[in-house]
Amino acid sequence: MDFSNQSENAHISLSDEVLEILEAQFNKVKTLHSTDLELIAAELGVRDVDVKIWYTKRLAAWRRSQGLSDCFGQL
Repeated sequence: MDFSNQSENAHISLSDEVLEILEAQFNKVKTLHSTDLELIAAELGVRDVDVKIWYTKRLAAWRRSQGLSDCFGQL
């Protein structure tokens, strides 16, 4: 078996500092344009996919806390 790509697919935990910055950004803006997401990831030195996953999960949690569906606005 070839495990050479395993490190590319491994989940990277975000540091407490990065999480605090993401939370502050989320409190300002609930949805991000893909360009903004990429810029934030680059500034924080993390993968944009990790920021996207965090933001998606955080938005779903916020929507639930507001009594909205997790997929509000989707068909």
